[in-house]
Amino acid sequence: MSGDAVSSRAQAEAELGRAVIALIREEPFFGHLLSGINRDTSDETTGVGVSFRNGRPLLSINPEFFLGELQGGQRSAVIKHEVLHLLLNHPGRLDAERMDAQIFSLAADVVVNQLVGNKWPELPGAIHLDSFEFPLPPDKSVEWYYRELMEHRDEIPDEMQSGHSDNTQWENSDEQTEGAIGQHELAKAMRDAKERSGENFELVPAQIQELVKSVVDELTPSVDWRRVIRMFTTSSRRTRIANTLRRPSKRYGTYPGIKVKRFHRLAVIIDTSGSIKEAALTEFFTEIRAIWRQGSQVTIIEADNTVRESWEYQGQTPPKARGRGGTKFDPALQWVADSVPPFDAALYFTDGQAPAPTVRTPCEVLWVLTPDGDERALGGRRVINLPR
Repeated sequence: MSGDAVSSRAQAEAELGRAVIALIREEPFFGHLLSGINRDTSDETTGVGVSFRNGRPLLSINPEFFLGELQGGQRSAVIKHEVLHLLLNHPGRLDAERMDAQIFSLAADVVVNQLVGNKWPELPGAIHLDSFEFPLPPDKSVEWYYRELMEHRDEIPDEMQSGHSDNTQWENSDEQTEGAIGQHELAKAMRDAKERSGENFELVPAQIQELVKSVVDELTPSVDWRRVIRMFTTSSRRTRIANTLRRPSKRYGTYPGIKVKRFHRLAVIIDTSGSIKEAALTEFFTEIRAIWRQGSQVTIIEADNTVRESWEYQGQTPPKARGRGGTKFDPALQWVADSVPPFDAALYFTDGQAPAPTVRTPCEVLWVLTPDGDERALGGRRVINLPR
């Protein structure tokens, strides 16, 4: 890569960052959503595009187009335009083998540009309902507009069909599982953006509000973790006495007084063997996040037939699981048993397909199985299954 290309890419990344910040200020939900989506600046991208790549939503920017064709607020407008394509899952709704990609792109833009609003400058050549010689009603699906545009294809100018000036491009994953994981990651980004935007979320178009709320509802953990963790940790939660200047001693009426702190160190073992599907791993971390949000200090242990990695969980799902070999329960259990200071409790997420464990841990272990998990090797141990 030449020095000029490196410089152009760095400048595009800086301008992209400014565009996201501008969105956060003016339209917090969209800005926060973009801050949680992977971004890439590359000459291989045509214009601006969205896709699901490596199991994650991705915003791609062509530096020359982003810097040369767009100015100021137009850069925020185009990335909001693209994130709307992602929210409505337009990449996943394009059947490249059966549908005309250019006509679908026009139909998708008709949908999105009804939702962009007027906070930002108009994009050059933006496609609207009145961009065509034939009438199009508002508030229809991308599939409806696609069928209508295909019926009137002969009335659409060739230059419009060959690519319009916002240069929107997208690609869909070739792997169904990867696409599903990407959608799940996007759903989590939508949930986080909704939380971070607070009351400003009510300023989002009603259609998008309904979509986000339905997606967030589906992300609600399928297990009643409040009840399970309360029951599971009652006997394991520890207390610690600390001095405090905020209150006097109840016994002597002098300072410092004391306060009782309750805390909980939780080991969460993730089975990363080859028998665990990527979708199951994603579901595991949805449940783990719910536990973490209740205040537990969570240590993740990734293990298949050996311990591959351990790390402190801070609310983020790792991009890739370490392992994918065979399954043995004992190595991870031994890791927990040898840990200093000891854990208060442990969870083991698995499908149960391994020899029976033989290692005893100082703390109690709750085994959490996939919906089709096999608990025969865990006879007599405390087991729950994630619902289908």
